[in-house]
Amino acid sequence: MATVKMLLSDSTLSNIPDQIKRINDTKLSGFHARVGKPTNTNKTARVALYLNYRLGGAKGKQRNYHLGYYGERELKQVRKEVESLKGRIASGEDVYETRQQNIKQQFIEDTSPTVEALFQEFYTRFIKVHRKDPIEVERMFNKDVLPAIGGVKLKDITRRDILSKVLDPITDRGAGTQANKTLSILKQMFDFAVERDLMQGNPISTAKKKNVGGIEKSRTRALEFEELIQVFERLPKLGVSTQVIYALKFIALTGCRPIEVTGAQWSEFDFEKMIWTIPAERVKQNKGGERIHKVPITQNMIVMLDGLRASFSYLGSKYVFPSTSCTTNAVGEQPIDRHSLSRAVNRKQNELGVPKFVPHDLRRTMATRLGDDDIGADPIVVEKILNHQLQGMQKVYNLQEYMMDRKVALLKWESKLFGKARI
Repeated sequence: MATVKMLLSDSTLSNIPDQIKRINDTKLSGFHARVGKPTNTNKTARVALYLNYRLGGAKGKQRNYHLGYYGERELKQVRKEVESLKGRIASGEDVYETRQQNIKQQFIEDTSPTVEALFQEFYTRFIKVHRKDPIEVERMFNKDVLPAIGGVKLKDITRRDILSKVLDPITDRGAGTQANKTLSILKQMFDFAVERDLMQGNPISTAKKKNVGGIEKSRTRALEFEELIQVFERLPKLGVSTQVIYALKFIALTGCRPIEVTGAQWSEFDFEKMIWTIPAERVKQNKGGERIHKVPITQNMIVMLDGLRASFSYLGSKYVFPSTSCTTNAVGEQPIDRHSLSRAVNRKQNELGVPKFVPHDLRRTMATRLGDDDIGADPIVVEKILNHQLQGMQKVYNLQEYMMDRKVALLKWESKLFGKARI
């Protein structure tokens, strides 16, 4: 390939001999023209214009900056651009890298999806894959996030938008913990967007929970025994549904988590062995964990189960606590929402006449009361009833299930609870 050194001008580039394939400009170092091959569609060879430069001395990175093709604009404009580029290069800028970043940013702006479109991809590819409770995240976004910023394009979303339109309103309604949970999921979603080249950076990467929902404190509320009796005496008189009342009683009697109770299915109960087996997908653990939870069935649990079966057998539902107010499914095709327990307690808090509590506090109450002198359950037995993993060497070497001890403790607790009043 013949290379010559000449002033790149219109006259030079309009009449290039066939044997010449490259022309280096005599005035602007690095500025050169390359002659391409004629094609079937373009009989005249195209002449590409480049600026060749090197950063960092003789061993530095070499770049060929494409300026376009001769004839696309006036040559004097190209030469002015080359002069400008060389000045920027002299100051240490990698103009090629700058342009690539600008192209990338322009592409992001031109193709930028909305927050709602991002959520759909994030939900499908990340949340449903890595979380045991994807429905909880979907509910969170449908309630607080998408109505506020769902239609905003990612290129336009700002930290201020997210804080003022999504997180502040959650905190202002007194749900600081929920605001912090939402912040965590939003951070994950925008990190996902950055990884997918949908955004240049996460707008809330440095946002802190303490400045959003505040510093969270572990709940320590355990109801006094008389408070527990009062709650269950008053609930039936306040128009609360049977499913909610019985689910709350199940939590108080067994120490199970609300989600373990509300999702219960009839197939999980073995009335011959008197064992309720909660499957791994409803047990609190990492996604993919295989730990199940076995709960001894007591006589008063059977009384409640019989009542539920009699009340809702007409639905033919597989769920022990079937929902009768579904909007997206037929009646009985899904269990009651565990959040319906919290909503019911919140609505009736004043009428219940006890200090504020949440359904999960019933689990803590049960665990606390098992340590009372009249029951005196061993701490390890209490941990097994709560389905907590033992710590330290106990976790490795103590593999006993303590089923008989658990049943004895639950029977004593049930006797105390039902002996005081028919809750």
